[in-house]
Amino acid sequence: MALHRAGERALSCTRKRHRPLGLSGSFIQGVMARVDGVPNVRLDQCQARPGMVAERQNSWPSPRADLLKLFRLVPARWVRGGFEHTRLFPSGTRRFLWWERLLAFLAGEGRLDPAPPPSAIQPGRHHACDLLVVGGGPAGIAAANHAAKTGRTVVLATRGERLARGATAMGEIVTPIDPSVTVLTSHEVGALYRGGTLAVAAPHDDGPATVIACAQLTLATGKRSLPPLVPGNALPGVMDATTALALAARGSKALGPTLVVGTDARDRVATRLRAQGVDLVDCRPVAELKAVRGSKGVTGADCNGERIACASIVHAGPWRTDPNLAFQAGSAGELRLAAGEPAAQVTLAGFAAAPDEAVHWSGIADEATDICPCMDVTAAEIADLVRGGITHVEELKRQSACGMGPCQGFPCWELMNAVRAGVGGPHLAADRPSHRGPRRALTVAQAAGLSDVVEPLR
Repeated sequence: MALHRAGERALSCTRKRHRPLGLSGSFIQGVMARVDGVPNVRLDQCQARPGMVAERQNSWPSPRADLLKLFRLVPARWVRGGFEHTRLFPSGTRRFLWWERLLAFLAGEGRLDPAPPPSAIQPGRHHACDLLVVGGGPAGIAAANHAAKTGRTVVLATRGERLARGATAMGEIVTPIDPSVTVLTSHEVGALYRGGTLAVAAPHDDGPATVIACAQLTLATGKRSLPPLVPGNALPGVMDATTALALAARGSKALGPTLVVGTDARDRVATRLRAQGVDLVDCRPVAELKAVRGSKGVTGADCNGERIACASIVHAGPWRTDPNLAFQAGSAGELRLAAGEPAAQVTLAGFAAAPDEAVHWSGIADEATDICPCMDVTAAEIADLVRGGITHVEELKRQSACGMGPCQGFPCWELMNAVRAGVGGPHLAADRPSHRGPRRALTVAQAAGLSDVVEPLR
């Protein structure tokens, strides 16, 4: 947020073609940076403090004179495929080894200091409870309060630094949490095991990871807005409603002239942004957005033939539930995990239990329409693979590397499925690659601290 207010919107780059990325709320690669010598720090989960040194990772020889920007001139078709599926340098050849080294250099995320700072094992923590609630919004608070009133022990874990962060940003009145509930703020539950009765949560401040054993699990994770499937959808300045509301609460001028697009909730989001002092230029259905304009960041949008000048585009829909944790709680299979019905002890609550909204796609497979910008996967690449007979989601993932970046498949696989079904037919939409925990990174110190916390299965 501090960088955004200072006008620094392009915080990172895509791995292969080095196109600019920024704070979006959708693509984690856009906020990965090197902080005080430590690589791969998420700036959206890092508190700014005096003396902090934050550096762009994937630049050479320096962020101010970055020669790697020349790779933006490389045609997208030349760098299609995952690291092991290059079309120019076949696997098993000496050329492929050099290609891998080049891509690792371009990604710019592996450089460590020769003398790293000393670190100690973070002893893991353990909680046992009757009910674990994941999600600190109104639905999660209601589920936790109801269970606490019946005498059950409850743990509530939320990735927000405070409860009901999104609802508060929308101006809603939130019910207080029962004081008997153990609340873990700034903790992200990244892995579920044993049918959802064992969870691993990691804090954002690199403190000790926590193992939570529970008899019942409630997922109240809500829904997230998907980026529009149009050219320029990953440019710095395109962000989801939650991110925009958080920025506006700390300085409305950071957004600049703003266009809101989305589904039915767009008017509520636009009204709230306007109330916070944001310069709102228009509010349109997401189906009217045809392209986002700009090179280093958003400069405008094309809406049904009309050019709208703006510096930010906020999307409020289509809304979909991230299925990662539910998938982990109900997955089964030996060679490939498949989504199954969650166990009886696992329930969805609130917005997470509501039907997902359909992803809108115009049907134009453009190289400038990003599916997975972290790995430079475009709608054109997915469409060509499907037309070539590659339709299984696991094979699409492996052939393109879609969803294999830090976001771990959301929203990338939702966008991939929309293109897959649009090109190959609607019967292809009801599948997704396997989600495996942990869905978020653990530090070595956190992982080592869990070794004596959980009794292994025998």
